[in-house]
Amino acid sequence: MALQYNMHVTEDPVSSLKKNRKMILITILIAVAGIGILMTVSYFLNNRCYSSYRVDSEVGRSDSNNVSYTYYNGNILKYSRSGISTIDNTGKSLQNGGFEMKQPQIDICGSYIVAADITGRQFYVYNGKDEGTRIETTLPIVRAKISKKGMTAVLLQDSDSNVLNVYDPYNSTNSLLVEIPTNVNEEGYPLDFDISADGASVIVAYMVREGKTIENKVNFYNFTEVGQDRNTLVGGKTFDDSMIGKIEFMGNNEAAVFHEKGVTLFSNMKQPSVTAELTFPDQIQSMAYNEKYLAVVTGDAEAEQKKLHLYDLKGREKLTRAISYKYDDMQLYDDEIIFLSSRSCHILRTNGHEKFVYEFDQEVDALFPTANRSVYTLIDQDKIQKIKLTWK
Repeated sequence: MALQYNMHVTEDPVSSLKKNRKMILITILIAVAGIGILMTVSYFLNNRCYSSYRVDSEVGRSDSNNVSYTYYNGNILKYSRSGISTIDNTGKSLQNGGFEMKQPQIDICGSYIVAADITGRQFYVYNGKDEGTRIETTLPIVRAKISKKGMTAVLLQDSDSNVLNVYDPYNSTNSLLVEIPTNVNEEGYPLDFDISADGASVIVAYMVREGKTIENKVNFYNFTEVGQDRNTLVGGKTFDDSMIGKIEFMGNNEAAVFHEKGVTLFSNMKQPSVTAELTFPDQIQSMAYNEKYLAVVTGDAEAEQKKLHLYDLKGREKLTRAISYKYDDMQLYDDEIIFLSSRSCHILRTNGHEKFVYEFDQEVDALFPTANRSVYTLIDQDKIQKIKLTWK
């Protein structure tokens, strides 16, 4: 009988370990290379500069030059002396509201819109769904501002005093929530004001003249239980002879006061305090803001080159950059700053990279972003176009 031997060769453990390590190293290198490629592609896509566009759709404008357009939650708000309407970038009507006003003034916060008849005695509040709620005032309207909840602050003018009223247009029992009277001879002349997004706070800027001396100041009013204990006045700050040009809330508890010497940022509207004092060696030429950033352009009005400063709401500088754009309007949308003139457009990302540079053949009135980061609404004197940014 023959004997059969089966031989089983066992792999050297050291060799096996080296082989496994080699495979793991190759896998890691492939993964790192893949991540690097993805990061490079992502960086390119997020920072590329477009130089042209294509028109995806367009609709003719049948309105007159008396119609104005503004951005409204990814769509377009169109308004004139005879009413407002919301349309998308294909011209489709989303909402309509009719009125008759000699001088309509619009303010938007969130989905709410106020349309006030300046020097008249009526204003309308729209929530984006219905035909609007009308409120009559007892005195002529100077200006109106609205919150994200629909509460509306309206400055009214009398012969020797001003009154700032805060209304809830959806309160059927009593729409007037707060009344802040101002004696011009004592408190001063109101320059500007704004209401917070939650409707709980108002800031008013005053110019006080005493003989040959002029003092500028802001008062902070709060309508919560904290303010009720102090007759709604919870703080103030003087700016001496530095004229206050504008007040803007950038949320519920952050606000900016723009004055001749710079910008002062405030926080905590129940106990207002200065967050930052921003001063500039050159004059402020333009400013824009949203709930993330504050953008300021400084420089000589006639100079070819100016400087852009970008801050967060705490006053921390995020970007400083020289610009030579010729523009008539500057707007800040999310992470983009749009500089627009009648014949040119520059879109600058908040990281400092240009997104779009273009010289138009025709005069344009407006350019608004959409939910799609490469799609915009372009409005000129004859048409409304939905455009997509491209390379040549």
